[in-house]
Amino acid sequence: MPQKSEILIPQWMQEHNNYSPKKDREGFLSKTILGIFKLFRHFHIEKNEKLSRVRAGFRTLLVIGIIILTSVSHNLIFCGAVAAGFLLYLCGTKIDILKRTLGTAFTTAFFTALIMLPSYFLYKSNSVITITGKVFLSTGIVSLYAQLTPWNKITSALRFIKIPEFIVFILDLTIHYILILGNCAYEMLFALKLRSVGKNKNKQNSFSGILGSVFLKSLEITKETQQAMECRLFDGSYKFSKSKIHAIDFLPLILLIFYIALFVYTL
Repeated sequence: MPQKSEILIPQWMQEHNNYSPKKDREGFLSKTILGIFKLFRHFHIEKNEKLSRVRAGFRTLLVIGIIILTSVSHNLIFCGAVAAGFLLYLCGTKIDILKRTLGTAFTTAFFTALIMLPSYFLYKSNSVITITGKVFLSTGIVSLYAQLTPWNKITSALRFIKIPEFIVFILDLTIHYILILGNCAYEMLFALKLRSVGKNKNKQNSFSGILGSVFLKSLEITKETQQAMECRLFDGSYKFSKSKIHAIDFLPLILLIFYIALFVYTL
């Protein structure tokens, strides 16, 4: 019988690999990925519609009306009534929505107070308190409205209150592009982090490559969107679905009338 030939393993394959890559700082890359992930979570979060069953169009009218009245008013009683209603409604929301709303409102109010603080020492004016409170209410109401209302209902609400179709089209297309291009950048950043071994001294080259790829992707999507619109004979008109109006839908209008009457009374 023929003898079996022995297979010899090379010496270099039998040696133990002692390679240990140098540690690298990836704080910027990790924070960038985390920031994009939080942005996606904000857009794709399941909106708490059970707390706001009212039609988005009537809610939009209420939000715009309260912001305008609060900005014009010079009476602290009216601003206090708006703050009481806002905080009372905020108490019925989920804890994560409450944290994000108050975090946004307090952050903008803090920077407003810093900007307005020199006017208090120079002119002894109390406008720093008034303007800071108005900014707190306005940003808080808008943040709460954005978190409780899906983006498709916001665009339909803008058409409900007769916002020009061109503006609605730009807003809707911008939101979709943010999601698509952000997802593309997120995947490339995550792939870069997984493939990074050792210390990378040229992080700016990798980051610039990602930006270039995202830019080329945006050009490709733009051409595809244009061709799709031409094939479907898109004429720029936005149609929103009309559903049956219920009695609860008039609640924002009642509240808006109440605040208008209070505003006129406190003049």
